[in-house]
Amino acid sequence: MSLSDSTSTPSAVDGASLTFSPVGSPATAPVAAPSAAAREPRTVYIETFGCQMNSADTDVVMERLGAHGWTRVDTHEAAGLVLYNTCAVRDHAEAKVRGRLYELREMKARRPGMRIGVMGCMAQREKEALVKRFPHVDLVVGTDQFVRMPQLLDELDAREQHIVATAFEDFEDRMAVENGSTIPAPRLEGANAWVPVMRGCNYNCTYCVVPFTRGREKSRDPARVEAEVRGLVARGAAQVTLLGQTVDAYGKTLGDGTTLASLLRRLHAIDGLQRIRFVTSHPKDITDDLLDTMAELPKVAKHLHVPAQTGSDRMLRLMGRRYTRAEYLDFVRRARQRMPDVELQSDFIVGFPRESEDDFAATVSLMDEVRFAGSYVFMYSPRPGTPAQNLVDDVPQAVKKARCTHLLDLQLVHQDAVYRTLHGKTRRVLVEGPSKSDAAMLYGRSEGNLNIVLPRAGVDGVSRDPLIGTVVPVVIQRSTSLTLFADLG
Repeated sequence: MSLSDSTSTPSAVDGASLTFSPVGSPATAPVAAPSAAAREPRTVYIETFGCQMNSADTDVVMERLGAHGWTRVDTHEAAGLVLYNTCAVRDHAEAKVRGRLYELREMKARRPGMRIGVMGCMAQREKEALVKRFPHVDLVVGTDQFVRMPQLLDELDAREQHIVATAFEDFEDRMAVENGSTIPAPRLEGANAWVPVMRGCNYNCTYCVVPFTRGREKSRDPARVEAEVRGLVARGAAQVTLLGQTVDAYGKTLGDGTTLASLLRRLHAIDGLQRIRFVTSHPKDITDDLLDTMAELPKVAKHLHVPAQTGSDRMLRLMGRRYTRAEYLDFVRRARQRMPDVELQSDFIVGFPRESEDDFAATVSLMDEVRFAGSYVFMYSPRPGTPAQNLVDDVPQAVKKARCTHLLDLQLVHQDAVYRTLHGKTRRVLVEGPSKSDAAMLYGRSEGNLNIVLPRAGVDGVSRDPLIGTVVPVVIQRSTSLTLFADLG
């Protein structure tokens, strides 16, 4: 990699492929190289955009920086280093980052010793172009290089040059070489922990940048995953969620017969672990063995997030999704045959190029037929470098918005109907912690993925906080379109 319009010096920090360019640019006020005395304290402000995988990457970065003397702060003003961990799936997420970077130009001019870094998917996608557009950015770090953050910052101080580090590699093996161990254990939130089990994606859906930003599919060794989960349980985790862009494809790259089903069986044996979840799945990789394993193992949540994206076969072909509507419905049939109460969740894209009224009607009918427990709906936006960018974005924005609203409203109708049938019924809930919207309530999820809250104190006033991390029976009393209200059964 090189910066074609600057004087670049290749280097290798711990084997990384990097490019360097001088700090400052004629496009903005020159940024002087700070002296040692002018450099800012080792404080870091980090903002994370996008998915749970990005949040897990942020945890690794903060653990690595903390081990090298960095302290996290809550504001840009208090930070010697500002980091944005970015998402590139939709332009809206990138636009937020661009706005943040524009806002920091004046602060950087006042405080040249402050460092600004962009990491994650947007960094991986744009590479050197980020530095050209925002010359006050010091560090661009891709999706496999973030574990090198402390070394990259040291190199930045030594050279006083921009660094772009976006090579793909097995970062976990690098961590093992450095530390004699695997990547740092993820954070805990109440009873919850998130564990990435694979990275990248081998499905080249025509609208998606993930294969470019996360690279080819790579599964982690199951022994390392198990050791990480055991460590989390020892620290108090009751529930772990296994993460992957197509998590049901886990194990394919290992070549030893490991599958997500075999990993679930391995983790199910861990004493103290109450529940196991996984997201997100692709319809092509939902095997009967995986469904049978889910049905058999009581600790595995009866919940599948499997994006359909559209109900139209014509749109599925244009999106490169590699299955038909009939095949998706066959997955639904197989899942419900084994787990009648399984809760299915989907993603949908509206306004994809050439989507007609008939195509949209096919999506509506799919939702009516399946009746998902939850759905995310997104308006299509072209992403640079994807095959779909070559298609004319011919669905008017107003039509996209109307279709998006229609599907969201339909989803709420379906949810409300299901929730009303649950009034007076008992569900087993893993209590995850205090509700974020009401401190007087505890929050948990059903054996599927239903959001359930219950009073944080009993009628006797005794706190129920000791229930956090345990599975308890509750009786559903009432509901809104998004939440079920319950009390102990």
